[in-house]
Amino acid sequence: MMTYISELVQDFTTYYPIFMSLIWIIGSWLSSFHFNHEKFNEPNTNEKVTILMSIFNEENNIVETLSSFTQLTYANCDVVIVDDKSTDNSVNLVKNWLNKHESTPVRLIELSKNLGKAAALNQAIKQINSPYILVTDADAILAHDVIENLLKQMTDETVAAVTGKPVVRNRTTLLAKLQTLEYVGIIDRIKRAQDFLYGGIMTVAGVVVLYRREALMSVAGFDSTAITEDIDITWRLRKKNWRIRYTPHALVYILAPETIHGYIKQRVRWSVGGIEVLLKNLKWTFKGTNKRQKLLLVDVCLSHIWSWTVVITSIQYLVVTIDTQTFSLPGVVIMIYILLFFSMMLQGIVQDHGQSQVGVQELFVIPFYSTFYWITVLITAIISQLNVAFFHKQRGSWSSPDRGR
Repeated sequence: MMTYISELVQDFTTYYPIFMSLIWIIGSWLSSFHFNHEKFNEPNTNEKVTILMSIFNEENNIVETLSSFTQLTYANCDVVIVDDKSTDNSVNLVKNWLNKHESTPVRLIELSKNLGKAAALNQAIKQINSPYILVTDADAILAHDVIENLLKQMTDETVAAVTGKPVVRNRTTLLAKLQTLEYVGIIDRIKRAQDFLYGGIMTVAGVVVLYRREALMSVAGFDSTAITEDIDITWRLRKKNWRIRYTPHALVYILAPETIHGYIKQRVRWSVGGIEVLLKNLKWTFKGTNKRQKLLLVDVCLSHIWSWTVVITSIQYLVVTIDTQTFSLPGVVIMIYILLFFSMMLQGIVQDHGQSQVGVQELFVIPFYSTFYWITVLITAIISQLNVAFFHKQRGSWSSPDRGR
């Protein structure tokens, strides 16, 4: 019996990444085919869109982001900035910029005390009457046509939110180049596959998401206790039977972490937020009748189970290696891994259509790319699970991310 379980664990550890890679590749291709043949009604360009951005100590990025809003081609939009009691020069920079650009429809809301990102967003939403709210971050640069591309998905009245595609814009370090490939080759694959296979994605990208205000109000806005408000609200909207979509044509240019510490901190935060959502939604999801919703949650569960089977099989392998004094690697399996990741990268570049401007420098790091991704998934999953089990207290607050330049 123990031998059978051991073999089962080893098989799952070995073949789970292969199976998921195939799902992402096939799902991404089917999604692209479906999207190209899907008929969208033309969005109503008379509909008001409010861009909402919460800030806390963003003096290094805020002016550049504000200036990018002047390049947007959607005419009927305005901007609301909510400052969550910054302690740096952010507010003064915003006010100075507003004085120089009086014709730009930007409004600043200053909170009297620090509430946390989700609560700050909720305070601003109360003062917004637009039917659509585009939430973005203070270090993000929106593509000029981002609103038009997001609105196309909103012609379906069952859609509560549409998220776009992040593109890394700082690529001076190896870590930033690896993340560029990750967004093009993996994250975009996963989002496309989830959107098509599961009828919606697991989480919006908080850096660029267009919400239907009616949908936000139906779930009482963002949860101020959630560590990742974007993951949390995605599932609360799904619980209300709203659809959450992804479009790779709505671009936002982001700053990625350039230090290992900053990168791991970011990914652990995402993973902890994902576990929060998993625990919150297990009961109603599996009691419900939505099969795609169940599959999406099973997907999340399997990824966390895999992290521990890797640890178990690695220990087993180490013990056997020491005991027999022989060292061997499964060459065929490794070749399959390499071929699948090169296939994902090639598919990503083809479907990207030059949007991410992947250059020769990024292509040189492809050999490190697959190892980087799966080791990152393993480390962050283990750390986040231990965090939730022993140290984590649910709370929503601001953190200071590592943002490269």
